[in-house]
Amino acid sequence: MPTDSKGSGQARPSPARRVVQRSVLGPMNLGVIVSAVVGALAIHSWPLALVGVVAYGALVAWDLTSPSFVRKALDVAPAPRAALPSPGRMRHPAARRALEGIVEARAELARVLAETPDEVMGYLGGALDSIADLEERAGRLAVRADSLAEYLATVDPAQMKAEVSRLAGLAARATDPEARREYEGARAAREEHLRAVSDVSAAGDRINARLEAIAAALEALPAKVVRMKALDAQAMDHLSGDIAGELSTFNNEIRGFEETLRSLEEVRVA
Repeated sequence: MPTDSKGSGQARPSPARRVVQRSVLGPMNLGVIVSAVVGALAIHSWPLALVGVVAYGALVAWDLTSPSFVRKALDVAPAPRAALPSPGRMRHPAARRALEGIVEARAELARVLAETPDEVMGYLGGALDSIADLEERAGRLAVRADSLAEYLATVDPAQMKAEVSRLAGLAARATDPEARREYEGARAAREEHLRAVSDVSAAGDRINARLEAIAAALEALPAKVVRMKALDAQAMDHLSGDIAGELSTFNNEIRGFEETLRSLEEVRVA
């Protein structure tokens, strides 16, 4: 039989049992059912006791489905956030500005959360997990934007267009059919290269726009958390659900956006 680390001979409760015990015996949960039962006895109202039992069950169910509550009950630290790239290392000005905004938003949110009561924090578990995912995706997008910008700095689209025109002119003036085919092939290759560069540039613009949107969303969160402190439980539940839903939708959109960028992971120059 397994024993605890102190060798007391008593089996350590399973993780699931520890989580259930933490919720069932939680002061707030017990307070709800005790208050309902005492009130029911005082006024001889069994329906009031039933309401307390239902509310108690709902609170326990909420705890058991909350990742933050489970981590706390098991004394498990939340997964560390992925380190954001340093804004100072970004060569692309737009990526650097967006990262600076995200870093500032993270610091402000951490300050606000440190001053937020546990009662309010209990409503933010899902939202906080989504924030960590969003920051991780922002870091990846910033690195990709910087990589695309570095590549674009090595090419000159105007010169490439001039080269396409030059080859088209040589093909038009060529009297030898074989030479004309060679010129046309070279022109087609240059045009394909130019289209690839255009796609890279457009992808970079879309990434920068996404980064700005992420920064704006994260910068708005501290104010939303502060606003929750002034709300009642029902309103807090509604607002936290809205926040978590918005962040989850945002994460899903960016996940789809990342899929469209996979073809640009490596730009092959003709």
